[in-house]
Amino acid sequence: MKKYYDEKNKNILVTGGAGFIGRNLVKSLLTRYSPKVVRALDTNENGLQKLKRQLNGHPNLRTFIGSIRDRNRLRRAIQNIDVVFHLAAYKHVDLLEASPFAH
Repeated sequence: MKKYYDEKNKNILVTGGAGFIGRNLVKSLLTRYSPKVVRALDTNENGLQKLKRQLNGHPNLRTFIGSIRDRNRLRRAIQNIDVVFHLAAYKHVDLLEASPFAH
């Protein structure tokens, strides 16, 4: 498979970084490649803390508590980023459809 970019020496942002897929992607990036920084952005502070513990405070991991819906926070998280993996999502669509303006 052709590789379109190289993760090595890149600054990477993973939105939804504390979710199941995001957490595993962050771990994989940090253990298999040599990125300068992996930033994990998520609203789940407990999940981000768990990620930090699981990676033993990896020096290239930066955690950002915040939502992709917060424009200013997203701008801060994306500064100097080379690659974005957008994995942030709501999981319970049926609940959100009942209250579309509540989230």
